[in-house]
Amino acid sequence: MRKEKSPGLKILWLWTFGTAAILVGNMMRTRIRDMETLMNAEQQQQHNAATSDSLPQVVVDTLPTPSDTLIPEDKD
Repeated sequence: MRKEKSPGLKILWLWTFGTAAILVGNMMRTRIRDMETLMNAEQQQQHNAATSDSLPQVVVDTLPTPSDTLIPEDKD
């Protein structure tokens, strides 16, 4: 068996490890970005909860009244 590996095989291994490194780097960057987005959303919710506690609450009735549900008749 030869002790020296062919240059093509060395290039193939280099290509394989480089591709794996790029994929792992992209995956880690995506996970970190997702984690930062989640943390920012939680902080925004906490900030909104803190500011909404100091503001008065307004409740709006959105149900239609019985007169709104009637269909108007044509007067021809």
